[in-house]
Amino acid sequence: MSGPSAPLPFARARTEAQRDERLTQLAAVTRDLLQRSRATALTLGDIAAASGLAKSGILRYVGSREALLLRVMYDEHLHWIDALDRELPNRTAAAAVASTLAARPVLCDLIAVSPVLLGRLGSDEQRVLASQATDAQQRLGAALQPSLPLSDDQLSALTAAIHAFTGTAWAWATPESASTNPMVTDFESTLGRLVATFIAGLRAEAG
Repeated sequence: MSGPSAPLPFARARTEAQRDERLTQLAAVTRDLLQRSRATALTLGDIAAASGLAKSGILRYVGSREALLLRVMYDEHLHWIDALDRELPNRTAAAAVASTLAARPVLCDLIAVSPVLLGRLGSDEQRVLASQATDAQQRLGAALQPSLPLSDDQLSALTAAIHAFTGTAWAWATPESASTNPMVTDFESTLGRLVATFIAGLRAEAG
């Protein structure tokens, strides 16, 4: 686990490049905090204290706490897809998906709470998120395609199912979650079985 990020030097971003850099720094600080805190418990005040910025300053850059958390989720998605792409040649698609997601608890936690976060976004934030979601879905489909010769519609359904299964299995298997299911104690194996079953259904459909 990496150590906490150093507080950001106070200087208002005046160019687009400076603004992008500040957003990247805030996302890194937030990710560090999420390694030690659930997304539902992380407050804007926590992020402000860790970054050395006032809450009003953070909101000026990111719009809302929810938008910042979803920006972190997008970044984590891209890192996960890279890891999945490296793992797919060595394992079945379901096993590779499950093991690489299990290694990224920050991403799993954010996926689990994303429906709540999405409901609190403004219209401009929703447009940005829709673009990020489309990009992540296309990248995931491209990573899975060589291992799973499915149609574009089937790959789209699979990527949606992976995220739905991840959020549900994470909530079921996480002890402090209000949705804990006593029948589910192993996130990775549960997710692997769900994804494998869905893939088998898609292959039967295609066959």
